[in-house]
Amino acid sequence: MLNTNKLGMITAPLLGIMLLGGCMKGETETVKKEANPLVSVQEYTGQGYKLPNGDKNDKIAEANRDKILPAMEKFFLDKYKTNVEVHNIVGNKHGATVFVESKGEPHFNTFAIIPIDNKENVRPDGIWTEEGQVEFSIKSGLYAMIYEEQLKTLDMYLEKLTKEQPVIGVQAEAIQNTKSTGYTTPYYFITVPSDSFDPLYKTYLEKPETTKAEYQAAVKTITPDPELYNIIINLYMKDKNQKPDQTLFDQIVADLEKMNLPPGLHTVSLHENSIDIDSPNESKDNSLEREIQKY
Repeated sequence: MLNTNKLGMITAPLLGIMLLGGCMKGETETVKKEANPLVSVQEYTGQGYKLPNGDKNDKIAEANRDKILPAMEKFFLDKYKTNVEVHNIVGNKHGATVFVESKGEPHFNTFAIIPIDNKENVRPDGIWTEEGQVEFSIKSGLYAMIYEEQLKTLDMYLEKLTKEQPVIGVQAEAIQNTKSTGYTTPYYFITVPSDSFDPLYKTYLEKPETTKAEYQAAVKTITPDPELYNIIINLYMKDKNQKPDQTLFDQIVADLEKMNLPPGLHTVSLHENSIDIDSPNESKDNSLEREIQKY
């Protein structure tokens, strides 16, 4: 299991999701008491995703979708030099949380918040983001560009695994509608919470046309700390009634340990077939988890 310090590094980009719209802990707990948050992985697409005290603003935001989309696209292009596609708009206590996906590379999923005032006016001029959220997401996408070949090896393995074994990943729609975890696939996401990628991030903002080869050359000047880059792999049992299989999990871990993976701390987890729609934490009491360091 993860220790407290490592967990903090891994979940840094997820803090925005936990704090969306100024949601307090008590409010989140109230939502859980009023609904059954568990949904099977195959069925969950993020439809109906809600934030505490967001029902009213959800309706206002939907009615102003034609205003929100171009405003959000302009915000990301102006501030982060990134073309994005808006996937989901969810009302929160003080406005609406907008989930976006970058077009092209660096590829990442993130969010921004557009306020709605007391007169029910959507305020495009007040769009804001949680501190560090988008920055983490862009760094994650840059990491994926730089270590593209190693990640292809991981992708091929996981795709083959889910075809031959009773395990699956999440639906693509669920990622688009609810995730802000940077570079994200149905099987894993990447976090780069350290400052080591700051020079590459600065280059992207100042020269977004920088090529993949140039980033790959630039990263050689960085000394990677395996505990500062994280690839978090989440797999689920395909059968809705099956608990995580220890034998299968041990084989997956053994395979990954032999694989040529990018530098970082790789956390692999195998869960039962359910997602808690109110929480960014996929782990259950019976989830299996192991860490693998790659240098």
